[in-house]
Amino acid sequence: MSSYNPKLDWKYDDDVTEQDINRWEQGIADAHAQIAQLSADVSNLKTRMNTMESVLPENFLYNKFDDDLSTISAIRVIRGYYNEAQSRLEV
Repeated sequence: MSSYNPKLDWKYDDDVTEQDINRWEQGIADAHAQIAQLSADVSNLKTRMNTMESVLPENFLYNKFDDDLSTISAIRVIRGYYNEAQSRLEV
């Protein structure tokens, strides 16, 4: 599948050639092939995510853990944000 090369300099009286129509048709076919591949990828990821969620204990994703970190001497946060509305760090 090659990338689509649009003709962006059409003029009112330009002739439409067989090459133009073949380019359009190939672009349409390539777009449909890419959509089919993306749909399969999304479906696969959905299945994998559902499988992973199903093996987590007791709905682990939705449990809330609170800790004041008083017993930790060092911590490295690799993902999270400060929730200003609730005055807390969410990681």
